[in-house]
Amino acid sequence: MYRLLLGIIFSCAMHLSANATTLQGVSIRFCGDGSGWPPYTYMDRHEPGIVKGYDVDVIHEILDPLGIELEVHFPSWKQCLERTADGHAFQVALSASFEQSRTEHFIYTRSYYRTQQHYFYARDRFETAPVVKRAEDLLRYGSVCGRYSYNYEGAGQLKNTDIKRVAKSYSALVARTLNGDCAFFIGRPSVLKGFRLVGENLIDNDLLAHAPVPDAKPDYFYMLISKNTPYANELKTILDDGIKRLQENGRLIAILQKYQKMMEN
Repeated sequence: MYRLLLGIIFSCAMHLSANATTLQGVSIRFCGDGSGWPPYTYMDRHEPGIVKGYDVDVIHEILDPLGIELEVHFPSWKQCLERTADGHAFQVALSASFEQSRTEHFIYTRSYYRTQQHYFYARDRFETAPVVKRAEDLLRYGSVCGRYSYNYEGAGQLKNTDIKRVAKSYSALVARTLNGDCAFFIGRPSVLKGFRLVGENLIDNDLLAHAPVPDAKPDYFYMLISKNTPYANELKTILDDGIKRLQENGRLIAILQKYQKMMEN
């Protein structure tokens, strides 16, 4: 048993060493959505310039033990994707759902969390709750709105072309729904609730109601590695192995639960 334990420890040490010698000392630049994607990435109003969140904790847990340095930046989501695609300003975009067209420029990591798409609407627009048995039913009531440059096709029920993707922030999306410009907007409750971490209460139950988009699959999220990064394949292996390890040892759930508790306070 003692020899077996030593063998396991030696094997793990060799695995970490092999990865560390590839990118040790290299600085990897990550980016997230600058308008906020809490609890996954957000900027604490009490610590301006510092990006926090589940994503940040996850990549630190994976890369810090290997001696790989990292930076997290917060441009707009459109700029994050564009500047990661060229591989120079950023090498990895955080919290991206799957969209086939993105595979031209990016390599997807393993999924490291999932969300559920809901449709949100203003209570005063409907005397009774709208009848939505299929996702297509939403379109009968008026405009279905979403965030500019976001992808809504990962859950498999709505096309990006069905959605009026005009709002550059969630607060603007909520405002457009409350003023009647949008019959519905599509969002993920975990993110809308996450704005409590930055002092915003976007889900006011007296004003807004929401329900799951019918038959929508869970929306899985990944990191996108630029194909123009010379060490893209090595980085994918490191991130995938790290995500798998954190899934198996329960750390992914523990990190997410930490933020969920903070959102409830």
